[in-house]
Amino acid sequence: MTQDPITTNRLAACTSPYLLQHAANPVDWWPWCDEALALARRLDRPLFVSIGYSTCYWCHVMERESFEDPAIGQALREGFVAIKVDREEHPSVDEWLMTACQVMTELTDGKASGGWPLNGFIDPHSMRAFHVGTYYPPRLAHGRPSFRSVIDAMRTAWTTRRTDVNDQANRIGAIVEDVLTRTAPSCGIPASLPAQVAQALLRFEDTAHGGFGGAPKFPQPCYLRLMREAAHALPTLQPTVGRALNGMVCGGLFDQVGGGFHRYCVDASWTVPHFEKMLYDNGQLLELLAAEHTRDPDDRWAESLRRTVIWIDREMSTEDGSCIAALDAEVDGREGLNYLWTPLEAADALSSLDEDMRHDAILALGLDRPNFIDPHHADAPPSVVPTRRPWRTSAGIERACQALLAVRQTRRAPRRDTKIILEWNGLLVEGLATAAMALRDDRLVLRAAQLAEALWQGHQRSGSWHRTRCGSVMGPPATLADVACLGLGLETLWRATGDELWLTRAQTIERAARAAWSSDGRWWADSGSGGLPVRVRSHHDGTVPSGLSSILDLQVRVALATRDRAEGRDALDALARTVHAESGTIMTNPVSLSWAVAALARAMRKGLLEGTNDNGLRIRTTDRAMRRIVCTETACTVEWA
Repeated sequence: MTQDPITTNRLAACTSPYLLQHAANPVDWWPWCDEALALARRLDRPLFVSIGYSTCYWCHVMERESFEDPAIGQALREGFVAIKVDREEHPSVDEWLMTACQVMTELTDGKASGGWPLNGFIDPHSMRAFHVGTYYPPRLAHGRPSFRSVIDAMRTAWTTRRTDVNDQANRIGAIVEDVLTRTAPSCGIPASLPAQVAQALLRFEDTAHGGFGGAPKFPQPCYLRLMREAAHALPTLQPTVGRALNGMVCGGLFDQVGGGFHRYCVDASWTVPHFEKMLYDNGQLLELLAAEHTRDPDDRWAESLRRTVIWIDREMSTEDGSCIAALDAEVDGREGLNYLWTPLEAADALSSLDEDMRHDAILALGLDRPNFIDPHHADAPPSVVPTRRPWRTSAGIERACQALLAVRQTRRAPRRDTKIILEWNGLLVEGLATAAMALRDDRLVLRAAQLAEALWQGHQRSGSWHRTRCGSVMGPPATLADVACLGLGLETLWRATGDELWLTRAQTIERAARAAWSSDGRWWADSGSGGLPVRVRSHHDGTVPSGLSSILDLQVRVALATRDRAEGRDALDALARTVHAESGTIMTNPVSLSWAVAALARAMRKGLLEGTNDNGLRIRTTDRAMRRIVCTETACTVEWA
């Protein structure tokens, strides 16, 4: 007998905008919780776990095609316990299932792949995935099986070939759990490591356009931070940072009309962006641009800084000063619709300018030549993503941008992901405070302080930190990266203001992190397993620094700030334990921990660490006494000279 479709599901009680987008699906969705896992075990049904995020284009497509289909909803209700996960709320769950996807595709296809939406079928008893994929179309297309055929095949396998399912799950799961918990024996970290990593990255630099790699091209702030630090010892590396930032600022990655940076570009030349805007990109790029402006004052950097802050205040800020997570890429199912112009639309928007000024602005912003063809809608007219190549500024260009923005604000706006993420806002505090110092702007100091206070007051309850909140409703527990990135922002705010409150809070966070996320100097992503089969480590930088990178950076900064103080000994001891315990992890793949290597480079540049040729690092205090960290495979001792 066919069940009546449900009108709302459990996701209607959630606060995540992504989960709420699925609240009316005819799928009996659960959020990620112990109750759902227990139900699957009791019913002896596999888990179907679907992970995405609110600004993911293909997540929206699969929802429209499959999750809104009553027949799909019934098939999932009858054979599975279905869980919907916002990857931005549960990054370790996402990393766990993404690793399983990469392992499975490596085993079956010979090449690891992944993406979102991320869809996995999991044995609830072992919590090991036996099949994982990404987007599935509603019908067989382009070599991809239909989603319904995958559901039916997984249900049949579970009920008729359980031994094969268990074998597959154990094969994938053993590799996944090793990857997520892997440690390496302690070893030496040579003083030349930052230069070695920088030279490795140079092999991937696009010297013609700036940045690293080809299409799609991402900002890669972790790489740029390492290059900047390494350039203090090797000045020839500095142009790499400037080329990358110039490509972003002058191209389509930067919103020339409204300010702020898009997520990435679909081409190598930084021309056509993927139009979503993420808070974490903008916080990190503020810091990089501000540091570059301090080193090389230029209108490009100053204007892009100011306009990004204006965009943040206009479109991302909440009443208490905290900032929301993201803006979607699409409007009405059309990617970039809010940001695109036909030449006729642009000319009409600029009709109030005098002829010479209008002509100059059209040429300066590239509005006379279409550069975007919608890959998903062949009937859409060719459009323009404004760029500014070469960069130049004038009163006419400024007036043109204001006129275009006024027209854009009459259009339907992209959806907003309104959850507040501690990690991303912490990176923004750092970016705002660094920009305040670079521009000598007291208003930015006050803005950074307002944000820092909102995070400090808004993300703690009963002594525990929380990763997200929507209004006053708390989300999941904080990760290591959440508290460490907040600590980085607080330490930067201390340098910008000299106010001891911010340094004291950064120290408090560093000590709390040791208590909740560290064991003998090794670091974990979460304070517990959170329903996963293992407790995940966080030792790969991506779009944001890993938990290990961000906490190591915080420990370096606190040690630098307090080395002349009584409490400095505790900070140095903590740094010594981390360097010893995580040295092998860093040396195993230092490129994937570029932010951590940058932190070590900073410590060496500031005279806190001295690299040696043996298995130790020396720590120097300002009174020139030498403190040496003597490391072996089993112990780390700290000695005064």
